[in-house]
Amino acid sequence: MTTADEPPRNEHSPAAGQIALLEAAVGRHVTAVGASPLLNGKARPFLEEVAFRCLERPFPAALARTAAAHRLDDPEGTSLHDLLSDGGVVAEHDGGIRFVPDGVGDYLAACHVVRRHPRGPSVLHPHRKFLRPHATWPWQDSETALFQVALWWPVAETKMRKRLNDLLSRRHCDPNVHFVAALLHRGLVSADDLREKTVEILRQHLAEDRRESGAWRATVGALELLEPQQTAAALESLAQQRSRRALRRLDAVDELTERDPVRGKHNLGLLAKSLAGDRYERLEVAKMIGQRDTELGEVAIRRLADAQDMGDLRVEAAELTGDLALWAKLVGDEGGISDEARLRLLAALVKADKAAAVTTAERFAETATDEATPVEIARTIRKVDPQAALRMADAIAWPTRREVPGPVRRAAVHLIGKLVPARRFADLDRLSREVPDEETQFNAAADIVEQGGPSTALHDFAANPKKSRDRRILAARGVGKVDTDSGGRLLVAIAKSYKSTDPAQLKVLREAHALAPSPAAKALEDIARDERRPASFRISTVELGLFGKNKTIELYEHIAITTRDKEDARTAARKVLVMNQDTGEQLMARLAKKFTADPAFQVNLAREAGTRGKTLLHQLGLHTPSIELRLEAAAALLDIDRRLATEVINKIVRTRRGGEIRVRAACLLPDKQALEALRHIVDDQDHEDVLVTAGVRAMEINKELGKRMLRGLSESRRLSPRTRDKIRKLVGH
Repeated sequence: MTTADEPPRNEHSPAAGQIALLEAAVGRHVTAVGASPLLNGKARPFLEEVAFRCLERPFPAALARTAAAHRLDDPEGTSLHDLLSDGGVVAEHDGGIRFVPDGVGDYLAACHVVRRHPRGPSVLHPHRKFLRPHATWPWQDSETALFQVALWWPVAETKMRKRLNDLLSRRHCDPNVHFVAALLHRGLVSADDLREKTVEILRQHLAEDRRESGAWRATVGALELLEPQQTAAALESLAQQRSRRALRRLDAVDELTERDPVRGKHNLGLLAKSLAGDRYERLEVAKMIGQRDTELGEVAIRRLADAQDMGDLRVEAAELTGDLALWAKLVGDEGGISDEARLRLLAALVKADKAAAVTTAERFAETATDEATPVEIARTIRKVDPQAALRMADAIAWPTRREVPGPVRRAAVHLIGKLVPARRFADLDRLSREVPDEETQFNAAADIVEQGGPSTALHDFAANPKKSRDRRILAARGVGKVDTDSGGRLLVAIAKSYKSTDPAQLKVLREAHALAPSPAAKALEDIARDERRPASFRISTVELGLFGKNKTIELYEHIAITTRDKEDARTAARKVLVMNQDTGEQLMARLAKKFTADPAFQVNLAREAGTRGKTLLHQLGLHTPSIELRLEAAAALLDIDRRLATEVINKIVRTRRGGEIRVRAACLLPDKQALEALRHIVDDQDHEDVLVTAGVRAMEINKELGKRMLRGLSESRRLSPRTRDKIRKLVGH
């Protein structure tokens, strides 16, 4: 054998025995192919490199790359492939090609790395990540890594220990402890300290409740490889620890049973009697114990059914036993179980044992935590014992020793009605009058009507002024469904309880009008005629549009005449004006005479009164102190009576010191009359700006006549020199 063919190993390493077997296989391969001229006498290094390259690529590619690296004369790699196949070095397996026997390829790959780095891994070479921690187990190429550690251990033990201890650190031990365990189990290294540390870590992992089941079982397997004699004891200890999760304890029992069936069954029995922890998990484990041993499963389930801290799960546990006496016990005695769960178990008991169910139901009713539960109990047993259900419902509906909430009593009365139909309406009527809370009173009365009974109770509720208005309205609506007139009249009565300005009152009356038009219309008319209410509210009442045309006009007219608010009066009058012009104008004229304290408002009303307002406009135009208002009156009169308007305008024009308004008044007249009026102003006494403005307006009507007026002003000493110069420029000289 040449130097190149010698294995890179120490014959005295602890792994020598296992590696010797692999070396023997490699030696046979080297002998089989070494004489071929294709390999140039380098069979061992060549095979190692091919195996190494196979870690990252398929065999054909690895073979071709290695041949190229060694400059072997086989560019296609076919001759080399035939050589290795014929020599028994490789064989087809699962659609690929691999070294034979198993393990030789990984060993050769490790030898390749060690041959290149005989002193151990270095931070400088590409394999500096050797033995880096992994997140899962097994690693990819973990077999090769195991052989590398074994081959390097004799020459680089310190480096190996450092890297192995890093794998066992708290940060990386999960799951990398399995690599070290495999290394130690296979005897590839010998290190008692590493073994102790690995065993301790595996024991810790074994005791972890939250470890996933597959990972936990892998931990058991790894521990057993290193300490086969102690694993069963460790599993037994774990199975008996009540502080551990029930599922994990069962896992331990299962593993123990595989190794020692007698000890396993003994510990399964202990587990059945000592389940602790999460109650849902306890129940699940109890079921699983039953799958392994029926008798022990029964023991576990019964203990859980008796455990108060199991809460509602006691019912599920009891159902699994099929023990009717136990069912009756749990239904009748509260014991930390919710009413809902007990009702569910009672329903099951009814199907299994009717007599026991009735007896138990009566005890249940006495210990129920929810006040509504007794009604549900009575419903549950009504089909098997109607009389017992009736007694129970009567005791709830008509209590003598304790207070029962109204909704619960109502539910009981409904049940009584189903059991004894003849009592249905009478009991609801009684309840609506006896029960203290108003909501139940209303609901009971409404139930009668909804079920086709008389509306008496609901009518009485709606008519009772001591009840809340909102519920009275609901009651009145309910009555209206069966007796529209009565429902409407009730709504009319309820509407009277509102404040005089509350818009909700009108909504109720509008609703009442749809049921009982006559009384609702009477109530609305009373509101419209009520002078104590704001006129705006009274107008809103008429605006509902529920009266005929004549009645509507009458009411608006009444509001306009009786209100002291001038704006509301005008609003009402305008509504009349829209509906009937003649009546509206008469009303406007009447209002215009009424509000004498506000001449401006009088002018506006008189204008809207049309021809019926001309007399007042004429009087206001002649006598109102405000010349501005007199002009407004005159302008309004122009559309009604030009003669009267002209009279007012002429008086305004002849008002000395009337200012610019005199000019504006004159301009309202026809051109000829306007020129005469403007000449009067120009010749009269007033502010010089007013006189000039009058002349300018005259010039706009008749240029020549206006210029003559202005020239006359320009010569008048009544005006300032500056104004006279201004006039001369205006007329052109």
